[in-house]
Amino acid sequence: MNQLQILEVASLYLRKLKEQGLSVEYSTDFEAVPEDAREFERNFQMPGFDVSRVDHTEKTAFWLYLKDGDQRIGGAAAMLQDIGRENFIQYQKRISRHHFPNRSGAALDWVAPPLGEKLSGRLAYIGELTFQPGRRGKRDRLASFMRLLQVLAITQWNVDWVYAFIPERHIQARLDLVYGFTQSLSAAQKWTTPEPELRCSTEWWVGAPRSELEHILQADLLGANVL
Repeated sequence: MNQLQILEVASLYLRKLKEQGLSVEYSTDFEAVPEDAREFERNFQMPGFDVSRVDHTEKTAFWLYLKDGDQRIGGAAAMLQDIGRENFIQYQKRISRHHFPNRSGAALDWVAPPLGEKLSGRLAYIGELTFQPGRRGKRDRLASFMRLLQVLAITQWNVDWVYAFIPERHIQARLDLVYGFTQSLSAAQKWTTPEPELRCSTEWWVGAPRSELEHILQADLLGANVL
């Protein structure tokens, strides 16, 4: 996609949200993250997004909030992981050892081999998806919000992949498709016993390479132009 098309599709998602009386807020105010999270009754951040442990900058992370009037009703974050040619499996094992300390020394027993084969280069990791109780809303609302977040990751970081780890119940509801991911993999990681409190070995990996994500964005743009 060229820059004009990317701007057009971003405008499309913003318009769809506006039609529902919603807007978005972009933030790189990292000091405010813990207090912002408490608006959603969330008293923690995943380690990679924990500003007390990771020194993010405007070039490595951002938060996007969904707003109804002046009230934030949802939010998510994206983080750049520029791993270059490092094997993704080794990268995950290395960072998890620091993010989720385990007395055995290794937080992850293994990572699914296909992830090591396919993921490299500049990655956008999406996490911290949270909504006010009862405010997640319809699937099209969630789709517009999440795809706008992915558009921002593409434009800011020129990423090769966008990915996340999501609970199995989200897969059962096919929210991976709503989020805009084109690929999914079960049994993506096996955590060392005892598992971290915030993670589990039943999570699925979901992601999309740049080419497939742009295909979805172009399809959304084409559909809007046809209508």
